[in-house]
Amino acid sequence: MIDLNRMAKEAYEVAEKRHENGANIRTDSLSMLKHCATEVVEATEALINLSNGAGTHGGYHAELADIITCVLIIAGGNGIDIEQALEEVQGKNRARAEGKGDKK
Repeated sequence: MIDLNRMAKEAYEVAEKRHENGANIRTDSLSMLKHCATEVVEATEALINLSNGAGTHGGYHAELADIITCVLIIAGGNGIDIEQALEEVQGKNRARAEGKGDKK
């Protein structure tokens, strides 16, 4: 199984190193959330292209991975236990699927 907390720390360190090397990337949370939004748009475009026969599964998958990486960078830079956060959200969604506490 993948250690998401280790991956988050590494993703943050890599992004910081890219910034130091001159890449146009900022790792503060607000900048990364904005960057993540552009990755969502790119994933949407990749899915549309795939649906139209103009794209590849690999391109779409890579865009989804870019979205996750943005979130991991935020988690790694802020000391967020992303595995715990995901478990909590999964539990909440599981309860909602059972009709407990869903938004109406």
